[in-house]
Amino acid sequence: MPPESTNATPKNLGTAKDACALAHVNRSTLRGWVRRGLISAVRVGNGPFRYDLDEVAAMVIEYPRDDVDERIRELVDGAPDFTPQQINRIRLLLHATEVPIG
Repeated sequence: MPPESTNATPKNLGTAKDACALAHVNRSTLRGWVRRGLISAVRVGNGPFRYDLDEVAAMVIEYPRDDVDERIRELVDGAPDFTPQQINRIRLLLHATEVPIG
């Protein structure tokens, strides 16, 4: 279902592709934001919806890169070791030439 349009015409409009790239989300997330009133979308005539890129940018939460890398290291370091059965299963999957269907 397409997002609902608003009567206001934002100045910084972009396509769904532009908005998704800006926020690193898929179109379904973008449409959900519009339905919940978090961002605006307008339709000019019968054309595609245009999204307020300023509002989309405001939805993006920036994380300092160093914090993310450190958190990943903590999670990896704290993870349990693979069991021998898991290691064998991974080997089989990586070396499989055919993947059974069904």
